[in-house]
This record gives sequence, C-alpha cells and structure tokens, in this order.
Amino acid sequence: MALSNMRRPIALTVAAALVSIGTSRVPALAQQAPGQTVSAEAPFLAQNDAAMDKMMKDMTIKPSGDVDRDFVAMMVPHHQGAIDMAEALLPYGHNPKLLRIAPEIVVEQLQEIAAMRLAIGEPASPTWVTNGAHDARAAASSYKANPVGDAAFVSRSNAAMDKMMTDMAVKPTGDVDHDLVAMMVPHHQGAIDMAQLELQYGQNPQLKTIAQEIIVDQMQEIALMRLALGEPLPPSMSSPTQAPSGAMQSAPSHESEANQTQMRMSAAMQMAPARTH
Repeated sequence: MALSNMRRPIALTVAAALVSIGTSRVPALAQQAPGQTVSAEAPFLAQNDAAMDKMMKDMTIKPSGDVDRDFVAMMVPHHQGAIDMAEALLPYGHNPKLLRIAPEIVVEQLQEIAAMRLAIGEPASPTWVTNGAHDARAAASSYKANPVGDAAFVSRSNAAMDKMMTDMAVKPTGDVDHDLVAMMVPHHQGAIDMAQLELQYGQNPQLKTIAQEIIVDQMQEIALMRLALGEPLPPSMSSPTQAPSGAMQSAPSHESEANQTQMRMSAAMQMAPARTH
C-alpha cells in the first residue's frame, strides 16, 4: 500500500493528536550566553534538551539482524524527537510562518511513524490496530535475516546520529525561532541520512517507498523553515534519493522510483515559498 493511501485512515488520528499539542550523546543546546534574551529562551532550550536526551536513549538499540525492523526502531523515536521540538516552539516562538509549519511537521512525522509501523506489521499506534497489520507482519517475516548488513546499518546510523547531535549543538542566540531552525535542520538531515541507509540495506519494498517519502518530506520542511526566516536555500542539492557512497550497486531496480521521487521533490521546492506566506 502506498504511503499516500495509508495516510487517509491515519489522518483522523493525527488530527485528534494535534488537538493536544499545546543517552550519553547529550546535545550542548543549553550552553549559556549573556543577556536577558537568552535567559528568556532557557525554558525552550531545556525542553529541547529533554526531548533529545529521550530520543537518543530510545534510539540506542542492539542490532536484531533485521535491517527493516531496526530502521523503524530507530526512526520512530527520531521522528518523535521532531514532534517534541516542533511542539516546544508553539508556546515560545514568534515567527508566524514557523508557527504554521510546526503543526505540519507534527502531522507529517505522526503519519510516517504510523506508516513505518504498519509496514512491519506493528500497530500504527499503541492504541489502535488496522486490518492490514497481520498481512504486513507475515510479509515482513518472509525476508531473510541479514546480520552483517544490519550491523553495518546500525553502525552507520549511529554515526549519522553522532554527527546530527554535534551539528545541533548551537549556541543560544536569544531568538527562539532562529535557534529552533538551527537545531531542526540537522535533525531533519539525520532522518534523511537514515532513510538513505534503509534504501541501501533494507529489504522491505514498502519501507523503501516510505524512506523515499521521508527524504522528500524532510528536505521540503528544511526549505520551508529556512524560507520562513528569510535564509537562502543551498545553491544546489543532491538527488533526494542518492544513497551514501557505495550504496545501491544494483540501482537499476530502483531507478524509476528514484526519478519519480526527484520530480516530486523539484515540484515541492517550487511550491515551498507559497506555503510560507
């Protein structure tokens, strides 16, 4: 089932969730900087610190031998971290464009969490189950274990998360909106990096489709957040589905899918400025 089709029944649950919006690798987000404006930002930074601490703890997994299952096990708390960061902006942010983008980030991450869980036969959320979960579980169990590939996937994902946390260690400026984007951009890049690794090592075709959707969505949201602050976009961007070095040696089987995703990304980037008005 395509991700876009999955989102229809999920949308009702996501809408309800929006009503309530109101590890060792610890980020240095709460570095102190002089001035009362930075002090006023402290509650926002503390909330983000707590969210990132929980995210990294929940993402610390032992390789199971199943790349697809471990991808979901790591990506779900990563997406939850983005949700927590977006929700933290709502009571403290001032930029009206970012305040509109934040709930969209929440919706997107919730939909993708549900879709990833369904793809491996898990309930979309702990509170409800769909009819397709049993069939997805049976299909997921048919894939061969790949301990070597899974160990490489987890190791490279951990390296991506280490880089993400380093890049998120921004010095507070006193501007909540600016600092949220400065942290959220590398966080979204971390999701892109993990999704590219799923394209390289994963076996579940449904998850591979979702991984490409994640790449497109995260890149679009990065563009929207930068545009909301009046920041320029990078002069050039690599293909949204370009895997890491040495990845996808048998790329022809995914060529048409990748081309479709790249076209969707190009269209999304053209639409991005209009969505921030």
